[in-house]
Amino acid sequence: MTELTSQQRFDRAFRHSATPDRVPMFDMYWPDTFAEWHRQGLPEGFDLFDEFGLDVLGISWIDASLGLPAEQLEESDEWVIWRDGNGVVVKVWKTSSATPSRLDCYVKDWDTWLEVKDRLQPSPDRISQAIRDGWKSVTERSGYQCYTFAEPCWWFLEDIMSFERALPLMVEQPDLVNDIIGTATDFGLAMAEVMITEGLPCDALWFFSDLCYKNGMLFSPKTYRELLMPHHKRIKEWCLAHDWQLILHCDGYVGELIPLLLEVGFDAIQPLEARCGNDVRTFKRLYGTDIAFFGNISADVMATGRRDEIEEEVKSKLEIAKEGGGYIYHSDHSIPRTVTLEDYRFTLDCVKRYGKY
Repeated sequence: MTELTSQQRFDRAFRHSATPDRVPMFDMYWPDTFAEWHRQGLPEGFDLFDEFGLDVLGISWIDASLGLPAEQLEESDEWVIWRDGNGVVVKVWKTSSATPSRLDCYVKDWDTWLEVKDRLQPSPDRISQAIRDGWKSVTERSGYQCYTFAEPCWWFLEDIMSFERALPLMVEQPDLVNDIIGTATDFGLAMAEVMITEGLPCDALWFFSDLCYKNGMLFSPKTYRELLMPHHKRIKEWCLAHDWQLILHCDGYVGELIPLLLEVGFDAIQPLEARCGNDVRTFKRLYGTDIAFFGNISADVMATGRRDEIEEEVKSKLEIAKEGGGYIYHSDHSIPRTVTLEDYRFTLDCVKRYGKY
């Protein structure tokens, strides 16, 4: 088979169409991983795709904030507390990539939401020069272009109100939640149109939104179907009209969520955390190529340094997941600093070996 471009490889996998020449390959990394790998010999100023032989994929992260004034409030040797553009007070750790702690938020109810709602306006100004330059670079390398904004049906809601406030409101004030989700959806789709108008069309809309935790969904399938699904379906309709694919990043155990994603028409699910009980071999047998599977190669296994276990992790999963297409290599989350550079290279070598069609 003729060697394909990265764009062609991803496109075939996400569309569940003809098999590519090999499994597409992409990864994400925790912020401190590269610092550790530089100590292990990774060159400074390296090119991620060339260095590891990954496929070229770009993500245009547009500014989806409320645009409120951001300011630093406190600082110590270990952390910084600041108020972000959504009016959320956040504690960020200086020496760790641990999840920031949300301490307070501005949007708490109908009154505060109505105060800021109109700030969520689409504009070319929300597309930074870095996004424009990155889009151009990916296109020049025949890469796959993804667009993302704050996923409106949970992530934006959680981002402006905090986890603890947003979940109860789904039950207590569904009308408020529906208005927030609808407004964020309108904004995100309008910004996608702005991307196109600005000469920055993409191949896919990729949402990052953790609808699940290690034991399952954060809320019931009934709540998702009644409150969130209509907005996701509207997004899918836009994607169909513009020939974009729809991808979801979701941490946690997604076994209960996948049938709901199929109802919406999501084209892919990522990263399939192995430590939460997700197994692409099981999902592939259940769903075939109805949805593309993106990930599930355990970073915990990589971190053991046991080459036989790493090879078996890759071999046993790829041999099943790649059948009929619709599989993309990725770790089961982001690569941590506990995975050595050489063990990571070995993992990718295994993917290249067992990922051929």
